[in-house]
Parts: sequence; structure tokens; C-alpha cells
Amino acid sequence: MNASSHLKGATALVTGANGFIGSHLVDQLLASGCTVHGLVRESSDLKWLDASRVHLHRVDLARPDFVIPPLEELDYIFHCAGLTKAKSRSGYFQVNATACSNLYEQCQKRGGRIKSIIHLSSLAATGPSPQGNLVDETTPCKPVTFYGQSKLAGEEIALQYSGSLPVTVIRPPVVYGPREENFFTFIKLIQKGWGLQIGRAGKELSLIYVADLVQAMLQACHPSKQEGRSYFVTDGHVHAWEQVAKECARIMNVRMKILKVPEGMLIPVALFFEVLACFSSKPALFDRQRMIDIRQSSWSASPAKFFKAFDFEPQYELNRGLTETINWYQQEKWL
Repeated sequence: MNASSHLKGATALVTGANGFIGSHLVDQLLASGCTVHGLVRESSDLKWLDASRVHLHRVDLARPDFVIPPLEELDYIFHCAGLTKAKSRSGYFQVNATACSNLYEQCQKRGGRIKSIIHLSSLAATGPSPQGNLVDETTPCKPVTFYGQSKLAGEEIALQYSGSLPVTVIRPPVVYGPREENFFTFIKLIQKGWGLQIGRAGKELSLIYVADLVQAMLQACHPSKQEGRSYFVTDGHVHAWEQVAKECARIMNVRMKILKVPEGMLIPVALFFEVLACFSSKPALFDRQRMIDIRQSSWSASPAKFFKAFDFEPQYELNRGLTETINWYQQEKWL
């Protein structure tokens, strides 16, 4: 299947268009011949967007009265906006869940020509996997963080509208690639010669390179493939954190020492950053919610159902994805 042939001449809306995933999606939609509308916050940094080619709409999804301006014109909607950090549980839910009700209610009332809606969720909505096993679409959802709980609530809202709207939910794991800042912190530490091991060794995770995730979203939005379901999308492999770190070190040609950090040390660090955040409008850089994520032994999912349903095959093995990511960081002087 040509992942983008159906998009030529179409009109698409991307919420969170300025973000890491959203901006890559916008680039590919433009390359596919789409007219693109982007939803961004008033305070958004637009450095990854070509404002001359994207119709930008400044909308605060945290406000219950937000309005999506071009709904009657849209063929496709990609809901990528969301909070990965917040100061409270209600902060996560306000954007990752409550805002979805308003968005899809407007789509139901005013979006009669919409061919497909891709709702971007997260593996966090399901929760961690048992060591040595993969979660899949039949696994009961047991999110362990406020973020995961809010993403699951957003999914449930989206699927409530799937009887009248062509909604497909995509659950990626950790997404990496150019422009990403959280994974960059991990790589920057390795560049300095340190590989961080928190708690015991052998922790596993699924990954997907951002270009593969974007292609998966474009493939999933094909009008002939709407099923109103949730799918996991990964690169098809399970990776050990230690192996990812070693591969990064090899690509950057650095000698790496393992810095072992007992999990018990995370609590005072998290509390320290939470106290600092009390005097700031921004969420803590590290908090007890993030600590819950890190302590899990495995965040791994099976993409088999998505691969079969959408005839999808990732193009980026770990080495290729990490090489392109590190090269970009170096070219942009991040490293």
C-alpha cells in the first residue's frame, strides 16, 4: 500500500503541530501534497514548522471552550497534542482526556467530510509488561502513572465516538529521532562517557523511530482501513536499555562506563525537583510519576496486529535510527 497516495490534494489538521511527532508529521503531509492546518498554543515554539506553508491556529486545548476553526474543510485529523509532563493529575487529564471530548464533539457536529481521525495515544495507557512478555491489544489496561491514566481516558473518549467518526487509536512506545529532547538527555550522558543503570540490569523496552511512526499514522488513516480500534506500533523488536546505550556509544565512538544508581535514591531526587517546581509555572524536570516509569522492568508491546492489518513494515532498525538521530544532534550542535 502506498502510505500517502490518498493524501494528495487533501486537507489535514494536526493538533500539537509544533511538537516532536507533530512537526515530523506535518513535514510528511506537506511532502504528500496535503494542505495542512496546525493547532498550536499561543506560547508554542514554532522553530520546527514552516509557517509559510502551514495554516496555523492558536488554540489552547486546556480551555473548555476551544474551537477548531477549519473543521468543515478537513479530510483528515491527526490528534497528536498532549501533555507528557504536568504539575498535577488534573493537569494531565485536562489536556489528554477532557479536551478530547470537546474535539470529537465538534467533529461529530461539524466535520461531515472527515475520512479518518488518528488519535495518538501511548503504551503508557496499557501499562508495563511482565519481564519477558509483550502486551498486546487484548491485554487489560492497567496504567501506573497519571500520564498513562489520562492517555487511557483519552482513548476511551475517542473510541466512544468511533460509531459515528472514523477513529483509529495508535499506541506507540518510546519514540526517538531528530528534534526529540528527552531521549537526547540519555544520549548526551553517553557522549560524556556514562551509561546510567537505575536499579537492576536487564530492563527492556520497545522503541520506534519517528519517521516509522509517521508512516504508520499515514497508513492507518487510509479511508479503506477504518476499524475504530486501538493498535500498538513499534519497530518490531524488544531492546535492552544496556544494548541501546552500547549502540549509542559505538556510533559516537566513546568509551562508556556504567553508572549504577539504586532505585531508592530516586525518591529524594524526585522530591527535590517537585519542591523546586512549586516556585515555577513549569512541571518538575523529574518527579515521582517519572520515577514509577523508570522502576518498571519492561515497557514492551507487540505490533503484530497493526503490521498485519495495515501491511506495515518499519524501515528503521535500531542502528539506522540511532545513527540518523545522533548525526542530527551533532549537525544541530546539540552534541
